[in-house]
Amino acid sequence: MQDIELLNERAKLYKPLYNDLEIKNIKYNENLILCEIFINKRDQLHIKKLVNKYILDSIKAFNGKKLKFSLSIIKKYKKYILDLPNITPNGVIVPKKENFKSYFEIQNFVFNLVSKYCINKISDKIELCEVRLMRSNKYNYNAKRSYASSKIHSDTWSGNPCDSKIAIFIDGDKKNTINFFKPKKINKSFFYKKKNYDTAIKKYGFKKLKSFNHKCLTIFDQACLHKTMNKDRGLRLSLDFGITLKSVKDKKIYSKRYKDRFVKKKLGMSHVKKLLNLKSIHEKF
Repeated sequence: MQDIELLNERAKLYKPLYNDLEIKNIKYNENLILCEIFINKRDQLHIKKLVNKYILDSIKAFNGKKLKFSLSIIKKYKKYILDLPNITPNGVIVPKKENFKSYFEIQNFVFNLVSKYCINKISDKIELCEVRLMRSNKYNYNAKRSYASSKIHSDTWSGNPCDSKIAIFIDGDKKNTINFFKPKKINKSFFYKKKNYDTAIKKYGFKKLKSFNHKCLTIFDQACLHKTMNKDRGLRLSLDFGITLKSVKDKKIYSKRYKDRFVKKKLGMSHVKKLLNLKSIHEKF
């Protein structure tokens, strides 16, 4: 199958989503292997409040500081946020025993968003969401790592079994953004795990599609390459999660890292807690 044919085949996977969005009169932009769904301001504000509460609970659990709630905690409490020990090199703020209740409130709302904005019409499984603090070289971000998100990549190249990824901007420096690209070359092995991002992008090439729209829920196929544009930028908070598609019949390989992260339906608190195998925020990360 030629490159353009394969990209067009991937694009067709999202037609049922567009049909349902139109039925519900929800505005969206389609860009081949990327779709921007305009979520209402109430939903944007609510998820921002939930994420801020999650971070404040993390700070309180780690150093005992009970800080006053604010809609702009990334500016007001930057020092405390950067001191948190439960942040991965790629910025994921990991749920712990102490902050799980506020994490579950976020996840529960994500389940609701998936239904409200018709994503459940195309999704088979949904990845448990990740709250992400995207740092830059100004805040000791290491851009040289093999799977650094500041390199052009598909998440499947690092082993994520998802077919699509969803990203939502929460707060912070909007210039610390995401650029999206289409590959110049693509084949079936494009979606396999790669040794590193650098050699993979040399093989497939790229052409820019657009930048992240901070007002939208962006769903992008894993044929859609992307990178974080964080050099010399401030901090950015965002939320992301993957989905597998009902229409993709290829057998998925779930590594140890992902085998408990993809779920078929909305789950209760105790079930999600069991899947996450939580540790204390004071335990070595």
